[in-house]
Amino acid sequence: MPLAHNLAKQLASNLHRRAVVIYGGGILAEVAHRWKTQLNENSKAWSFHEVFPELNHNAVVGYQFPPELADKIAVVLLRSAPLPKRLQLRYQVTSHLLERAKVGYHFADAEGSSPLSQMMSLVLFGDYVSYYLAILK
Repeated sequence: MPLAHNLAKQLASNLHRRAVVIYGGGILAEVAHRWKTQLNENSKAWSFHEVFPELNHNAVVGYQFPPELADKIAVVLLRSAPLPKRLQLRYQVTSHLLERAKVGYHFADAEGSSPLSQMMSLVLFGDYVSYYLAILK
């Protein structure tokens, strides 16, 4: 499938040559961990994961330091419609803080009608992203 029609290829292209940080909360916390390990293993990419709401207490304070790193990092925020409203608000606030710090970020939205199908859709999407990133490397 051409790049223009393949979200996994597009995201892999945006993550190429950057340290990747995956954010997830609620049912997506362990999915974020899975993305991190797949990026490490398959893509040989230096990646990390953080979990909402804890990351809002610790990680956000470091966004601005050192400023030279802002364009060398990409954050992927894993989202799902049924996440609690307070958690969804954290995603919004965090994206604004990333913008202010000039750190690139991308949303990966879950698909499916049940929590399990949404989790699995993001697991599969992350596996494809790691595969395409491995090809780019």
